[in-house]
Amino acid sequence: MDPARPTDPDPADPFFPERADHAIMETIEIATEGEHHQAVQKLRGPIMKIKGVHEVRVDLEHERVIVTFDARKTHPPDLHDAILNSGYKPWPVAD
Repeated sequence: MDPARPTDPDPADPFFPERADHAIMETIEIATEGEHHQAVQKLRGPIMKIKGVHEVRVDLEHERVIVTFDARKTHPPDLHDAILNSGYKPWPVAD
């Protein structure tokens, strides 16, 4: 904590949230378990409904979904849950 600013949060303290007002964008690739190309495309809708998701791209050749999202509004486990709730299984690594 800065002694000159006793009410400002200490950036090293993990319990103080970031005070930034902008989105923190992240992009991840999620592979699906050997599904057909059409099944991968069907995943786009449920993932886009998740708060904070900005873009969902489908790589048909490698059967994976590439998701860009605001890390302050959603997290990768939320994306994996959407895939599981759609009846598909996420793979840990995209080929």
